[in-house]
This record gives sequence, C-alpha cells and structure tokens, in this order.
Amino acid sequence: MLKADPEIIVDDEIVLKRFSHDIDQIKYDSIVANHDHLLPWLPWADFYHNLSDMQKFTTGQIEDFDAGRIFGYDIFYKGNFAGSIDAHEVSEQHHYCYIGYWLDKKYTSKGIMTRSASALADYCFDKLGMHRVTIDAAPENEASVAVAKRLGFPFEARLKEEQCLGGKYYDTVMYTKIKAA
Repeated sequence: MLKADPEIIVDDEIVLKRFSHDIDQIKYDSIVANHDHLLPWLPWADFYHNLSDMQKFTTGQIEDFDAGRIFGYDIFYKGNFAGSIDAHEVSEQHHYCYIGYWLDKKYTSKGIMTRSASALADYCFDKLGMHRVTIDAAPENEASVAVAKRLGFPFEARLKEEQCLGGKYYDTVMYTKIKAA
C-alpha cells in the first residue's frame, strides 16, 4: 500500500498539509465565500450545506489517505489556508494518478497553484513511484488548464461532453506527464 508524507514543503511560502479536522471551519468558510468562484467547474461546492458536511468529507479523506487511495492536502500560503490539492484515482498497480485542485479567489494570481501542483507532481513521480500523472479540466476552465500548461504537461486528449456541471455538458481536456526515463 502506498504511503504519503503528511506534509510537503513546496518553498519558503507554501506548505501542503494532509487534510485534518483542525481547519474544517476555515475550509468550510472559504468554500462558502468562494461558491460562485468555484462553480461551475467544481460542483462539489454545492455539497457543503453546513460544517458537519465538511467534517464528514474530511473524515473520508483521512481514511482514503491512510488507505493510499487519495492523498489530499490543504495548501497553506504564508501560514494561511489558501485552498486544497490532491492526488486521486491513485493506482498502485498501474502507477498513475490524477491531480485536482482549487484555490480561494483571494490567493489567485500569486503562482501558488502552479508551485503546489508542481511539487505534488514531483512528489508523485519521485516518492510515490507514479509513471503517469494527469491533470484534467473543462477547456473553459482557463485557470486550471493554464496550470497544466505552465507545468509542461502535454495535451493528451479531449473527451466530448464528459462532465455534467450545473446541468450543462462540458468536454474534458487531459494533460498528462510521463515520468522521465
């Protein structure tokens, strides 16, 4: 079973810390405050109706982390919660995973997500033994696509009407990096 470190130091400003109940209230408040910013790209923003929903999510994420299924981290920028990032759909057998992320609007345009995603991708390759790491998004989600491109993830595929977000169908674009030999 894959095991990940509870903390990844990205640089002198950013630290990734595994999900914990310590910041459930802060994360919940951020999701509520950023609801319109997160939709339509992240429909899960509609799933948190109260703090209890956030706590249930965190409990599941902790269990998945311990079982090696999903490695979810909260992003801390200069000591403040800024968003979350994870490696999900982790396949130990086939050595691949997907990276997903979101950022509080007040922390955008600071390079936080690019640096965080770069560090997590490197961690997936170097420490978890992944051969293939994918970032996918709706092509209209320009910010998410830009992160994949800045990290040098080559375009791999476009899946037609693969996501239903807010009752509307969107294509998914996939950007995949293969571990260098």
